[in-house]
Amino acid sequence: MKTVFDYFEEIMSIPRESGKEEKITEYLVNYAKEHNLEYNVGKYNTVFLKKNNRSKKTIILQAHSDMMCVSNEPFDFDNNGIPYYIDGDYYKAKGTSLGADDGIGLAIILAILQEDKDMPNIEVMITTQEETTMLGASNFDYSKITGNTLISLDGVKEADIESSSAGMCSLTLSRKITYKKDNSNSYKLVIRGLAGGHSGDDISKSRLNAVKLAFQLLNQLSYKNIIDINIGIRDNVIPSEGYIVFSASNSLEELRRIIGNLKLSLGIDDNNLSLDIYSDEASNSIVESSVIYNFIREIPDGLLDTYKEDKFPLLSANVGKVSIEDEQLIIKYSIRGSDLVKEKELLNKLEELADTYHFNFKVDFKKPFFPFKEKSKIRLLLADSYKKLYGKDTSIKKVHACMEGGILANNIPSLDICAIAPNIDNCHSVNEQLSISSTQRVYDWLKDTLMEFNK
Repeated sequence: MKTVFDYFEEIMSIPRESGKEEKITEYLVNYAKEHNLEYNVGKYNTVFLKKNNRSKKTIILQAHSDMMCVSNEPFDFDNNGIPYYIDGDYYKAKGTSLGADDGIGLAIILAILQEDKDMPNIEVMITTQEETTMLGASNFDYSKITGNTLISLDGVKEADIESSSAGMCSLTLSRKITYKKDNSNSYKLVIRGLAGGHSGDDISKSRLNAVKLAFQLLNQLSYKNIIDINIGIRDNVIPSEGYIVFSASNSLEELRRIIGNLKLSLGIDDNNLSLDIYSDEASNSIVESSVIYNFIREIPDGLLDTYKEDKFPLLSANVGKVSIEDEQLIIKYSIRGSDLVKEKELLNKLEELADTYHFNFKVDFKKPFFPFKEKSKIRLLLADSYKKLYGKDTSIKKVHACMEGGILANNIPSLDICAIAPNIDNCHSVNEQLSISSTQRVYDWLKDTLMEFNK
């Protein structure tokens, strides 16, 4: 029987960027055929698997097959697997994200399906595009689902039982730009080495946003006009690197001296920040650069509101990517929240700012949050099982990341849902790593919980 790590390594070898899940879907279909499981491929390459263990009880296990693709250098995620390696207790990747979110959840499920003793019937939901649109969960064939108890393997920390999650709203803010002749000196400011990270899990860690930092630096460098910009990756990733090209009357030596004397408030996660500036040969600058500068400086970013009782994130925003494409300045922006009123207030503020600065305002999609359920049988079973196995208490967690639980709960009546996972550090970044020992404990924890559920 293959171990969970055998499956994880096979999964890492398969290209599976969000929206490009064809190859991992083929892998899952072959797995189903090999193990004589009922299966169905649905819209957007979702996969349903079912193992009938002749039990009177049925449980649903869920994971998503796509991953967030991030790299330090150009990397062909369409045709190459993840260049992983093992460092002590950790799986890591060489210059790319690891895809443990949610490759390890998928691997745990595939290994669990080979367990026969005292297992309930298992229905498996493999969703797609979780990292982007959540179209997989939204369009899953829920007629296949008969259970109403679900364990998601899409958490990030061992012993946390995630029992609620934030919703997410993805936005595109755009503005047509025109250029004018600029005879001033032009320079390229390159930002590298910020921690970045997940715009939900890491938003409360006070990590610098490379976009906001770039525009803060423009002011100190006494810029004249913006020429070009490309910072960040996606709306749900805190941007860690990129560049901005601008004109200034200063010499290169003066600008380097200013940068060298800057006093920035850096948290421990951002101590690897690197700022470099070079002469650039650009000769045209953007008309109304000041409008762009003021708009980006003014739009909210970071942790905006918390729960009063525990200071857990309630509302946040992330300026995830700013770039120029086809004579359009495009900003990819996201809001996470667990309060519909506060989310609406922030959306209204953004729309007003966009109108003031003549930016187009577009809501790309909204993903619902799922609220905490006071009574949960599966949460109690998970807590009791972990205590029995390891002598430690679990933590019932709110999650500021946007999970598919809101969509699942809206489509499966009376759903009892929790999410668990092994320790995954620095999701959505090149520093992502997965604990091997934690994975083994979580696998045994899930197995024991399923056996208790089946009694």
